[in-house]
Amino acid sequence: MSDHIKNAIDTFLNLIDKERNVYEEAQLFHQTRKPISEYVNILQDPITGNEIVLKNQELISDCHYSAKNDIANFINEDVNSEEWKRLNVQFLNYHKSLSVYTALNSAPVNNYLSLKSEIGFMKNVKVLDVGGGTGHTHCSFFQFPESVDYYLLDPNIRLLHDQLIRFYPKLTYLPMGHIIGNAESLPIKDNSFDVVLSISAIDHLNDHQKFISEAHRVLKNNGVILISSHLDLPASKNDKTQNKTKIFSSSFWERISRFLYYRKHKVGDDDHTLHLENMEPIEKALLKSGFNICKKEIYKRYFWITANK
Repeated sequence: MSDHIKNAIDTFLNLIDKERNVYEEAQLFHQTRKPISEYVNILQDPITGNEIVLKNQELISDCHYSAKNDIANFINEDVNSEEWKRLNVQFLNYHKSLSVYTALNSAPVNNYLSLKSEIGFMKNVKVLDVGGGTGHTHCSFFQFPESVDYYLLDPNIRLLHDQLIRFYPKLTYLPMGHIIGNAESLPIKDNSFDVVLSISAIDHLNDHQKFISEAHRVLKNNGVILISSHLDLPASKNDKTQNKTKIFSSSFWERISRFLYYRKHKVGDDDHTLHLENMEPIEKALLKSGFNICKKEIYKRYFWITANK
């Protein structure tokens, strides 16, 4: 029995008979991380593109980067800034305040996207999830996560909420590569991945065109990129009717409680950098970077698009 399985058993033993109130503050868990030594060969200095060497707990190239706790951290200078600390606390507060309500109502989007795009059925692929937050996509999106060589890349360290551990138990023992970096300058060598994901992340980036260009660079030939998020669509008459129905529904007091809970934990306001009314900006960026668009869809108030290198 592996150490990862033993740790997972201990985690679930400690959760048994520990009742989970919907608005109880979350317990946060570290991801099960691959040793950086297993994938240092695909890393490169994000500034110069030069080779990386792992020595002790440092990644050494033209600059030195942290490799503590099996996290390859390529934004060291930002970590020490007050603004970065403030934002990271905000992100952690957000995850601590996620309720079971949020998980239950967001899951259908992920499930739909996984099945409709058919990327969720992929096996034996190396996946880079850019802006992947906690990394729960490894198990919440892929139907066969054991066969997926998964790497989480995000500019912040977001830990696993206990609701994710309960819903996706394989997160407690399936290892992932954990990289702290920016989407616009991926610390990854050319032609390294089969799949690049951007799920609910493209509209948080400083420069979506740079990210898409970088994704093209790190993908292998015939590799695929999936981009999905929501659209800022004006409310239709039907939406207004639904909102009125919600106000007078049995979930009204739950919504009030959730609002007050989010305020208590000081969860951040709108931090979107890109507001999309349609997919045209994403399509143009994909084509400009050399991708061939495969499939695309607008559904409800969301979109997804896939393209090949």
